[in-house]
Amino acid sequence: MLLYDYWARVSLDCQRADGQPYHLIGYGGSDDSPAAAQAAGQQILLARQARLQAGQSLNEYPTTERPLREQLEQRLYDSQGELLAAITRNGYGSRVLNAPRTMFIDVDDVGLCPPLRPSAWEALLGPRLYGWLQRRLGGAPPVALTPPEAMAQRLSAWLDGHPDWKFRLYRTLRGYRLLVLHQLLPPDGPEAQAVFAALGADTTYVRLCQTQNCYRARLSPKPWRIGWHRPPVAFPFATAAEEAAQHAWEQQYAQRSQAFSVCEGLGDFGTGTSCPEAQQVADVHDAACLGGRPLA
Repeated sequence: MLLYDYWARVSLDCQRADGQPYHLIGYGGSDDSPAAAQAAGQQILLARQARLQAGQSLNEYPTTERPLREQLEQRLYDSQGELLAAITRNGYGSRVLNAPRTMFIDVDDVGLCPPLRPSAWEALLGPRLYGWLQRRLGGAPPVALTPPEAMAQRLSAWLDGHPDWKFRLYRTLRGYRLLVLHQLLPPDGPEAQAVFAALGADTTYVRLCQTQNCYRARLSPKPWRIGWHRPPVAFPFATAAEEAAQHAWEQQYAQRSQAFSVCEGLGDFGTGTSCPEAQQVADVHDAACLGGRPLA
């Protein structure tokens, strides 16, 4: 997980290899100071300029690193001073918990029970039974399991083979969120990949965890679900006026968010014992996400 306390946006007007004008933008991050972030951004910009003038394709960063260019609100540490998690604000304004070793799993309803194509139903049931069901139901038969049934089935199957595991299960607006409580797991490790696959984790979420080398859990509603709009400006802010506009947006967003919850807690599953580090992250998560209000 790569996060910075400070970010800076830098730009440069230059030329491409064919002499055409080009406006370059770069972003630099630092934990030291805004000036250090500005200097880092300039270095990235010079590297991008060199690639541009050499006729090479442009990437946002000159290395394989993909730092989270999000406003950092808080870092959380364990009793030994090790970083447990960090809270950032993402591009559309929601607060997000980033955890390098405390495993969160996002599972969508659609991923749990994808609708079968007519050809798949016909192959499954046989032509005669499929034709009869089509005539009775006016279309393709429904999926075999509901999302709650499918989630319970997958969770039970995993725990049957891994009795020492412990999950906390949550219902979200469009699916489920699971939190692994009994141990810490890096997102690129084989165990994490196995549980992602077994529980049907959202593939986009899995890729994000691998790219950022951390798990992510949204702590506040998506603004369009609570009748609000995205932030008026993008982070990092170029002027004091942009920062003030963002602050005003956040105040309105926070006020509207009070009427909603992100998750509904469904309980703990498995016989494992919660490890202190995962429990600390769970406490922060639950305080922000639960509340018995409409989900958003």
